Amino acid sequence: MNLSLDFIKQNKILTLTNASVGLFFLTVLLFKGSHNIGFALLVAIGIIFAIYHVVKKQKANFITQDKWITVSFVFYVLVFLLSLLVNGGKMSELDNPSRALLVLPLILLFIKYPPKLSVLLTCIPIGATLAGIVALTHRFVLHYVRAFQYQMQIQAGDMAMSLGMFSFAIALYFAYKKHTKLTALCFISSLCGILASLLSTARGGWVGVPVILAVIFWVYRKQVSKKVIGIVSTILVLLIAVAVMIPQTQITQRIQKMEHDIIVYMDKNNTSTSLGARFDMWKSAVLMAKEKPLLGWGSEGSNQQRKEQAKQKLVNPIIVKFTHAHNQYLDDLSKRGILGLLALLGILLIPLRYFWKHTASQHATIKLTALLGTIHIISVIFYGLSQGFFAHNSGTIFYFLVTMIFYGALKHQIKES
Repeated sequence: MNLSLDFIKQNKILTLTNASVGLFFLTVLLFKGSHNIGFALLVAIGIIFAIYHVVKKQKANFITQDKWITVSFVFYVLVFLLSLLVNGGKMSELDNPSRALLVLPLILLFIKYPPKLSVLLTCIPIGATLAGIVALTHRFVLHYVRAFQYQMQIQAGDMAMSLGMFSFAIALYFAYKKHTKLTALCFISSLCGILASLLSTARGGWVGVPVILAVIFWVYRKQVSKKVIGIVSTILVLLIAVAVMIPQTQITQRIQKMEHDIIVYMDKNNTSTSLGARFDMWKSAVLMAKEKPLLGWGSEGSNQQRKEQAKQKLVNPIIVKFTHAHNQYLDDLSKRGILGLLALLGILLIPLRYFWKHTASQHATIKLTALLGTIHIISVIFYGLSQGFFAHNSGTIFYFLVTMIFYGALKHQIKES
């Protein structure tokens, strides 16, 4: 009887955990702040489970990689705290990085109640499709200037692109499994996610797409025929080209504006444009890093230093209104110095190494989940080139939670295989 009750209880926790995972991917871009729903549920389950685990003095079966990830996440937060103590500032600066600590109990939770592959295969493509529907509604029904206009449009556009790329990898997985209908459905979902990003006009999300596609094709080069890859690639390129050419999407205008901004900056040193201001923000961050290379200026200090640089006419005064450098790496370097940059690279490269290593697996589900984790981290690496992705709650939650979900699923699959 006790065994039966334990089984029912464990089943309920497993169901609740996976329902929360699915809910996150389904609702992440539905409306402003919707990314918090699944995150809050999973964190609550993780913390309660960790407390129960400690109280009951149960043994945790941690592997070496668990410890590396834990150390990298904790070190990331500690560097923020150290910078705050040395450079001063507000305690609210710890809000975003604290998400790295909040997801750590999920390592323990997912050992016993891991994310199911079936949940990922279902909810990620549906989430990408919903993102496309929301974007189309914003642009052509509500007539917003751009999709996700009131949801932190750059962040939303980046996350939509991630959902699109995840769905594309899942489509190739189903192609390998010879599930034609599921391949087609996931491919359509992929297009929806990509379209959502295009309609957001968040150009930073487009930069890494060629690299991500190359990674996906490379990983599946032996499992999926060249003919299938050729057909899929051609359709993808043609549909993106059609979307670009439709005037209402404003994609062409955004690309032309980017070209114009670069030309006037290079020829006339015009920093009043969108890209021109970014270039000056990067210049400002580099100048700060040269003066305080070890621990940087802190958030408040960097804002004040930016104003000082504008007074000295080293940069355009237009950048004073921004609180980050619109480049995650330069922003961390200027605010938290070399230690901050190393901490940032740690939370990216340590899990990436684990994911990439397992993309070579001959086990189909392990290969896919490892590829999803690889796509996720490489995408965020590219997002950080033109945006402070971790400067916003949505980006921090998306990175740390999705990393942990894919990591928990992959570990379980490796153990089972």
